[in-house]
Amino acid sequence: MEIKNLKLREIFATNSLKTIEIELETSKAKARSSVPIGTSRGKYEVACLPTEDIVKNFSKVKSHLVDHEFDDQADFDSTLRIIDKTSNLREIGGNLALALSSAFFKASALEEGKEIFEFLSQEPKNPLPICNVVGGWKGQSDIQEFLLLPTYQKSFLNSMEKISLAYLEIAHRLKKQDHQFKFGKNLESAWVTSLNFEKVLEILTQAIKEKNLVIGLDFAASQLWDEKKYVYSNGELLSTQQLSLIEDLVEKYPIQFLEDPFHEDDFISFSTITHRLQEKIICGDDLFATNLDRLKIGINYKAINSILIKPNQVGTITDVINVAEEAKKNNLKTVMSHRSGETEDTLICHLAIGLGCDYIKLGTSGERTVKINEIIRLEEKLK
Repeated sequence: MEIKNLKLREIFATNSLKTIEIELETSKAKARSSVPIGTSRGKYEVACLPTEDIVKNFSKVKSHLVDHEFDDQADFDSTLRIIDKTSNLREIGGNLALALSSAFFKASALEEGKEIFEFLSQEPKNPLPICNVVGGWKGQSDIQEFLLLPTYQKSFLNSMEKISLAYLEIAHRLKKQDHQFKFGKNLESAWVTSLNFEKVLEILTQAIKEKNLVIGLDFAASQLWDEKKYVYSNGELLSTQQLSLIEDLVEKYPIQFLEDPFHEDDFISFSTITHRLQEKIICGDDLFATNLDRLKIGINYKAINSILIKPNQVGTITDVINVAEEAKKNNLKTVMSHRSGETEDTLICHLAIGLGCDYIKLGTSGERTVKINEIIRLEEKLK
């Protein structure tokens, strides 16, 4: 496929920060792709350059791509890696690399007259949603995200209906117990409360009764770690105490999903909790940063049974595909994920379906419905 033209523009993400969008044109198709921004970024993610720097350097990158023919996605993405030989794409920016890679991927699908998920796979499947319903961290609850997910799925629409009903019920329960609660939301449209995490868990437990839902927690533990211990608002915990805290919570509440319960370099503690809580989903986000080499280390440690996949952590669609395939080959659950600062781009919906991901992590309301509604539409095409 030959690229006829590339256009870069600065746009805004949902956290009101500038991000970038690429328009890629071939003789048969025109595709547009934009890149989200993460608020909390793991140290193993590819570089995210300021949009101003990308604009300055874009003509140089463009000259390597326009009027050039590429055999396939892998060929295009390998060219990006030749243009920027750094492992973390710090010269052109991982955000520019992903925008270019995604736009090429979409254009390839358009040229073949296929939906993006169809172009990716002949055996697509719909993921189950994992939705952020209450947000903590930085002045609120120490746990970054309180999540809901279904125990099984009749349809994605049905799962979202149950989660949405619980989400609205949670707000009314928060109002009764938190006098400071004003129906405020965080960047992912999750409710913001001053209640501690045990109180929040009690409310969630009541709200999900008879809805066939369970609770997930994203500890984002790297944000709590001070190189020696985990610092909570009411005290400090060593790694062994962090493990005990999590085991106590899992025993007390209907928690099924645990994301980043330990900091991003602690493969040993991840391995321990995965062994001790074998019926739970132990998911690595910052631990891997969608990096294939990091994932292989985790597999050797038997550190997790699930991986979070965020395309903008790694920079190209080929990298995303390779990570997903390696995870599935080793019987790990895969969770495609949004970021806190999103755009209206729905590519992750197609990636989740086309790669056969078990779950997709989303918000519940606000602009997050752009992606929720896209999966509902795509679900109709899978029947």
